[in-house]
Amino acid sequence: MRGFVSSSILFLSAIFFLCGIRASAQDNSNAIALYKSGEYIRAIKVCDLLIKANKHDTEAYIYQGLSKEKIKDFKGARKDFKKVSKLSPKDATAHFQLGVLWSETEDYYHSIKEYTKAIKLDSSYAVAYNNRGNSEYLVGDSRSAMLDFTLSGKADTTYPDPFYNRGHLKMVLGKYQEAINDFSRAIALAPNDADAWFSRGQAYDNINDAKNAVNDYNNVIAIDSGYMDAYYFRGSDFTKLNHPQLAMWDITILIQSDSTDYSLRYMRGIAFDSLGEYKEAITDFTVALKLKSDDGQSYYGRGYAYLKSGQTAQACDDFNIAYYYGVQDARKFLDVNCRRAVKFYQRH
Repeated sequence: MRGFVSSSILFLSAIFFLCGIRASAQDNSNAIALYKSGEYIRAIKVCDLLIKANKHDTEAYIYQGLSKEKIKDFKGARKDFKKVSKLSPKDATAHFQLGVLWSETEDYYHSIKEYTKAIKLDSSYAVAYNNRGNSEYLVGDSRSAMLDFTLSGKADTTYPDPFYNRGHLKMVLGKYQEAINDFSRAIALAPNDADAWFSRGQAYDNINDAKNAVNDYNNVIAIDSGYMDAYYFRGSDFTKLNHPQLAMWDITILIQSDSTDYSLRYMRGIAFDSLGEYKEAITDFTVALKLKSDDGQSYYGRGYAYLKSGQTAQACDDFNIAYYYGVQDARKFLDVNCRRAVKFYQRH
């Protein structure tokens, strides 16, 4: 789900300045520039001086609050945004920012209340609908979350996040084709969003459409070559599509990133086996078993590779252990290929 932190300065409403001596626009510009450049402590100090010069300077309170939020001073930021809501009670911005703060501290019931106040003041506040939907989802109210994501998308048809979030919610509900439609909307609005492409790939995988899933993972990797999950699922789909060489390349990239994951060695062992490279397959299955000594599937895979390479005695040993660890298919290989007396161990 997306929307909390990244939206903290989106859709800032027009700030209404009340009567009183106002600090110069140049001073406010300095505070804003400091905030945007990431100099939050200095921005807070400038805003504090502005507020001392004019206690009604809502813009100074806004940027002081935003800066405090960035340095995790949530209590101080909340105080600033509450001040803004008192000075400008018809402005939805302060309530939206309060909602963001409550979300960041995982107090989602309070965040829902603040987003609701913002929406009452501005019924077109797309980000507030989206964020309220996130909070509703996190407290288990999926129905309200679905409605808010829909309202957010209607309020701003150019905003991709509600379609992305609604797609994930539909995935949770098992509505994979509808999820694909929503992710497609998000991709159309933000074609460089690797997460949206990846999520649609996941939805395609859930309906066993490996070909379209691979196309989406290709786009993920083109956008972000370090997106390791995309390599993992693309490698798995290449195996399903009987492209072992392509699967092996993806899995090798993953192994280079994490050499301690036994499942990656198992997956590459399967790919090598499919290519008839039994020596390499045996090596990978052996490494997988060093990393996880009770993995029956790795024993089974290595046994099959041993059998194909003519090493029947080693194959029988591995099939026997695989059967012990619950791999039922190992029994037929034992019956057909292992003529010597073998004691079967079945775990109960």
